Amino acid sequence: MTESVPGALPAGLEDNFGWLLAQCFRAHIAVMDRVLADLPHGPRGYQALSGAANCSAHNQAQLAKQLGVDRTVMVYLVDDLERAGLVERIPDPRDRRSRLIRATQAGIERLKSTEAAISAAESELLGALSADEQARLRSMLREIAAHVGSGRLGEACEAAEAVKACPPPVGEPAAELESAAEH
Repeated sequence: MTESVPGALPAGLEDNFGWLLAQCFRAHIAVMDRVLADLPHGPRGYQALSGAANCSAHNQAQLAKQLGVDRTVMVYLVDDLERAGLVERIPDPRDRRSRLIRATQAGIERLKSTEAAISAAESELLGALSADEQARLRSMLREIAAHVGSGRLGEACEAAEAVKACPPPVGEPAAELESAAEH
């Protein structure tokens, strides 16, 4: 029996993309939950505040779509950020039926201090990587996010289904295992 080495990855999962990504994601969520605990709606509130401060969306519905938040949930999120004095709804000069979501001065200041805390936490989380590696990782993640956002995820799902539909060639390990299981 092999002894477990602290920090070592479990055998068989060293190259499992989903497991590796999940480990990193869970660690990031745990850190962000602590850093953003006093912000209305935590990480989602931070993302909405950032969107409002950077004018990333024209209105509340667009901001909800960008963040992947149900529009009805977005109403409560913006309501709570507005009550905290961090954002405001202002009339859209181009469409009087629409409201723009914009950060207040207090929201901008809060965003800056929050971003500093997030940066420090992420530096600790990514401490196993050099500064150049961290920059490359972020760049690669931006590329993946843009690719996923382009709607091509359906193509990846179709490719995976096509592979599942084709049995592995005779003599391949999977085929030998299936054959052995039948007998």
